[in-house]
Amino acid sequence: MPQNMEWIAQWRSTKALNNTWISTGERHYFASHSLIFILDGKATWSINGQRVHASFGELIALEEKSVLEVIDGGDMDLAGWHVQFDTYAVFEEGREVEKYDWHVPSGEAYKKVQLPGGSLASIIQHMSEANTGEGRALWIGNQHLLYELLNNLYQQKRDNELRPEDGILRSIDYMREHYDQVITRGQLAQIAGITPWHYSRKFNEQYGKPPLDYLAHYRIYRAQEELLLTSATSQDIAKKSGFEDAHYFSRRFKQLTGESPKQYRQHLKHRRIVVLSPICAEMMIHLGVIPYAVMVTEILLSPHQREQFIVHGVRLLEVTQYGMDLELVRQVQPEIIVGNSMTEEIKRKLRTIAPLLTGLHQNIEPLLYQLAAWFHKEEAAQGIQLQLKQQVSVAQQKLQPIIQSASTVMLLRVEAFGYRYLGGHSYGISQLIYDQLGLAIPQALEQGTAWFNPCSLDLLVQANPDYLFVEKRMMQHFSADENMRKLVQSSQWNELKAVKNKRVFYIDTHLWVDGHGITGQNLILNQMISNLVDTASE
Repeated sequence: MPQNMEWIAQWRSTKALNNTWISTGERHYFASHSLIFILDGKATWSINGQRVHASFGELIALEEKSVLEVIDGGDMDLAGWHVQFDTYAVFEEGREVEKYDWHVPSGEAYKKVQLPGGSLASIIQHMSEANTGEGRALWIGNQHLLYELLNNLYQQKRDNELRPEDGILRSIDYMREHYDQVITRGQLAQIAGITPWHYSRKFNEQYGKPPLDYLAHYRIYRAQEELLLTSATSQDIAKKSGFEDAHYFSRRFKQLTGESPKQYRQHLKHRRIVVLSPICAEMMIHLGVIPYAVMVTEILLSPHQREQFIVHGVRLLEVTQYGMDLELVRQVQPEIIVGNSMTEEIKRKLRTIAPLLTGLHQNIEPLLYQLAAWFHKEEAAQGIQLQLKQQVSVAQQKLQPIIQSASTVMLLRVEAFGYRYLGGHSYGISQLIYDQLGLAIPQALEQGTAWFNPCSLDLLVQANPDYLFVEKRMMQHFSADENMRKLVQSSQWNELKAVKNKRVFYIDTHLWVDGHGITGQNLILNQMISNLVDTASE
């Protein structure tokens, strides 16, 4: 059947993404064409054998008979929907309907695009109203959503087609992938599709240095990472970084960094460091290492972190939620970048700016010792760890009546697109509440292995916690007010023991989730003691 034939799409189903989309090893087989859109969090999947990083605001299209396997559930919760649809050929009147052999517009195993803010808002509104419609009206609404998603898919394809592929960027991609090999200016010019002279001139205009100097800096960045993250010898690092021998490597290293590889290992804390996470930057300050700048999202920055950064003169690089402003990072000219980033593509781009120290732990104590090892602050880390354990021990003593009674504690997240609960076997605040303090999670929630898991109102009633913490999710472009209103006005809400006994406590995203660092832990523990102990004694 010719691909230029007219066709129509028919909505088949819409389902919320659940824990099987972030559980490593889980496989999904698609009997129908599918669109997956992500409204929160991230994950790494294999789609038809190709590695795919899925994150906030992205739309992914797959053809029927595709296979998706979860490689990594990510370090965040995941929220979004899976829309299945069928396609049919459009014929002249009198012919029977036939199935249309639809393919994703990229011609590849999948197609991924970034949804614009307006489309995201429209999707959120549709999904929040989906449960109120019925019959034909509900079907029309779902059909409208399907075509809005398909329009985004094809619109962005047309936009991309209007921009010719940049040959210089193509040559830089080649440098990133093959920096450990011999690379000549002639090779790079050939990859860019222009003459060597023209290539060097255009490259210099765009990046401020000749292409082989750019390559040398990139190789040194990779060598710096190896020096900081491994105990490899200079000979091994030189070979791995694409240099001829250890002597030439050392000479070039000192030329570009101002010191020898050995000195560089010892002087990391004196470098201009840009940190991608407020929690990581706060922890470095506690260790006595003051970063030059930290990337923050204004509405999510906890007041205690802001105060620490101002006191220590740390520059704030403000970005949108889930945003990564590479040009902003480039402008402050970092000598080291520290932190986790969203995708492999962003990591590759950051690594053209400066060495990137990534792969950070999510829990406080492992992260503390990871940073301490990099900056040679092990003794300071031991003192901080002792302080953290003492805080938990004091809190446990004060919470003993709650712990011994096996009263259940639940943290419910109210979002613009529904409800989720904090899992009992995850990291961060989950580990603090259920592992370190030993508080009990409701039995109905024991199966929730993700950080935040989907929660229906019926599941909330089944959980029926003795104590309920409620977080109204703070997001830059969406409000949870409507779903909060629906929650407290629902019949299920008034059935809960915690509601009847006035044991519901409202908490802030920017402290309990985004501010749960060294200072934040003590603040959270004090709030828990104040809420749980005081209400238990009433």
